[in-house]
Amino acid sequence: MVKPFPLVGVHPTATDLSMPIIELAREAEARGLRAISLPEHTHMPVVSAALVPGWPIARQYQRTLDPYIACAFIAATTSLEVGTAVSLPAQHDAIALAKAIATLDHLAQGRVILGFGFGYNKQEIIDHGIVPDRRFGVVEEAVALMRALWTDEIAEFDGRHHRLSRSWAWPKPLRPGGPPVLLGGRATERNLERIVTWADGWLPAGIGATAHDLPSSLAELRVRWRDAGRERPPEICCFFGPGSRGDMGRELERAAELGIQRLHLRLEDRPRDLVLPVLDDLAAVPRPEARGRAAAGPERSSPAAGAGRQPKRTASRSIHAS
Repeated sequence: MVKPFPLVGVHPTATDLSMPIIELAREAEARGLRAISLPEHTHMPVVSAALVPGWPIARQYQRTLDPYIACAFIAATTSLEVGTAVSLPAQHDAIALAKAIATLDHLAQGRVILGFGFGYNKQEIIDHGIVPDRRFGVVEEAVALMRALWTDEIAEFDGRHHRLSRSWAWPKPLRPGGPPVLLGGRATERNLERIVTWADGWLPAGIGATAHDLPSSLAELRVRWRDAGRERPPEICCFFGPGSRGDMGRELERAAELGIQRLHLRLEDRPRDLVLPVLDDLAAVPRPEARGRAAAGPERSSPAAGAGRQPKRTASRSIHAS
């Protein structure tokens, strides 16, 4: 059986100096690409330190556009799937972020997919009033609170880091339970547990579809996923860099072999004259139209009942509609 090719998109680091993001999105769409994802950094402290060994504090992150506002403009002017990879919910008010994402998904007619991360710039996190070692719990609770607002007629949440009194909030996102949430990170024991417990999929950090250790990590995730009673397979989105048409073709073929649903081309903050030739080369790589779930859009898979610690909340419906 021939496996479907992934949905192919682009992943620029959009700044005020890079190729204008609306133009880039239109050029990508014109070449048959179908998605765009953007990173997030609210600011870049002059004195910065990475919490993850080996992860650079990239200079272009000093100038990144707000990904949600940029995605709104892109969704209004193209048919692309829009999303973040990754955005940092610990650095937001969860109630306000839930409203912004629900509004974006409502206006984009369900074309939003979320890549969330914990953040790795220590001072950036501290500036937002978050103790770095607590950011993992802050993000998990933020996702649960947002899903309550996205799903329930009257939402309520009571956790260690976030609280919400009984509240109404509309619009709801187009898809039940809200846009899919893919957790970005390395394939550590704890991250795999987090993905299975409360995320809808995985954004492997720093590795592409041809990485030698990706197949074993995907196999372990899928075993855990099935053991937890998750119904639909996890959504996987990988990234790859510009290369020859042959190299990029091999990335797409390998992604299809591994059952990866999305593959985004890293464009960083390149200017227009360096972006367009790369898009032309990618457009020339033979790739069938994505079929199956990637073509139809992502669906959510409900976490197993009782999996993980769930803060008390009152709901008229389940967070995860099956």
